[in-house]
Amino acid sequence: MKQSETFIEPLPGTKLWSDVNKRMGRFIMNGFLLNCGYPAINLPAKRQLEFNQLMLPFYETGNQKQMNTFLRSCLDERVIKIMKE
Repeated sequence: MKQSETFIEPLPGTKLWSDVNKRMGRFIMNGFLLNCGYPAINLPAKRQLEFNQLMLPFYETGNQKQMNTFLRSCLDERVIKIMKE
């Protein structure tokens, strides 16, 4: 889990791809999660503003704690329970 979060967070600021950095970072992060047996993290549209607001201080400081907490809060506990069965 930590490895996938560590991977997604720097991507948006690197400008590797034109106009898809955050989406590509989430896509790759979810691939890591699924490969390790965890569910994908879905970023609900109603929380997009919150995500964007948390990304701004991350860009400035590189501190991943708030983003990690936010991303984990987007996990659906029901899916985790089903995957453990």
